[in-house]
Amino acid sequence: MIGATIPLTGSFAAFGAQEKIGDSLAVSQINKDGGITIDGKKRKVVVKFLDSQSQPNLTTTQARTLVLQDHAVGFFGTIAPPLVIPLSQAADQLHVPLVHHTPIQAWLSGSKTGYPYSWDIFFNETQQTTTQYLATNEVKTNKRVVLFTDTDPDGITMGKLWAQNAPKYGYKVVARESFPEGTTDFSSYIANAQKQHAQVLIAQMIPPDATALWKQMKAAGYDPKVAYCEKCSYQSAWGKSLGSLANGTMVTDVWSPAIDKDQLPLMLTLKKYYGDKINPGVSGVVGAYTCASVLLDAIKRAGSTGGAAINKAIGETNGEYPLGHVQFNSQHYSAVKAFQTQWRNGATVIVWPKVKGGSSVQAPVAGLK
Repeated sequence: MIGATIPLTGSFAAFGAQEKIGDSLAVSQINKDGGITIDGKKRKVVVKFLDSQSQPNLTTTQARTLVLQDHAVGFFGTIAPPLVIPLSQAADQLHVPLVHHTPIQAWLSGSKTGYPYSWDIFFNETQQTTTQYLATNEVKTNKRVVLFTDTDPDGITMGKLWAQNAPKYGYKVVARESFPEGTTDFSSYIANAQKQHAQVLIAQMIPPDATALWKQMKAAGYDPKVAYCEKCSYQSAWGKSLGSLANGTMVTDVWSPAIDKDQLPLMLTLKKYYGDKINPGVSGVVGAYTCASVLLDAIKRAGSTGGAAINKAIGETNGEYPLGHVQFNSQHYSAVKAFQTQWRNGATVIVWPKVKGGSSVQAPVAGLK
């Protein structure tokens, strides 16, 4: 049995919904072939999903329950560092391997010594936090930047890197607003951004908080030339909750059919869930599917349900998966290149780097005008 404690409700619910689709797809495909051979006997894979309600403490409790009561031999991971860090710590304590997709440096910040039983496949913020400036170079701005970052691990990590990277690309951070998760009133921060004439806005927030920020910016008449909303707009809920107000928002992504045209079979399968239109957040499904496949392939190669044997097999992974080539380094991560997309009428298009099928950055931010 594989355990999955994922956020199906709460502030990260949109990510949990994508996770469940990707995990379930990987399990159904391997079970179509009869499952995995363990000790000479073919066994079907069973996955048990628990709703962490987007709560770190509940994530830890559920991980222990999945192993000690339900006898899980591995964990499917999720995407948000506030949940992945405690899950990684639990995996280490229980000696049960976990494969997940979350911002790498934020995840590593949760442990000084690393995670022996946890493995990450996602973008590295050292590369990802340069893409905002590179994409902004496509349009004319006054190069004055305001940062809106919460105090979650990824907010702290990305905020620091954006501040460090700004002068390297000719930008100046004129306001750096930091606040705890759950903040609802951003009026003073918005007023300061307006006072500082910041035409470049970069945010790293949970979706509900960012939705409030965007609505308050619109009400205050703050309309920067470009606006990024990392994590907050990385799934279809952004467009559903904001409607046309979401237009023009930019956000990092790690997978798109416009870049990886070799994944046609996977895209055909995803149409079962999304129809012909590939909605934002589908890369979250691809990430979950990739991580689940890496774990299941490792169990297959190990031919065992023992934690140490599976963990060793994960570390030996070296192959092509939908999210890209996966080969872990000594810190247990395999980095994927990040790129920038922009929201246009309920979907996102790639705007940096230039690719066939992509588009150019549109400025100013249409939804905030």
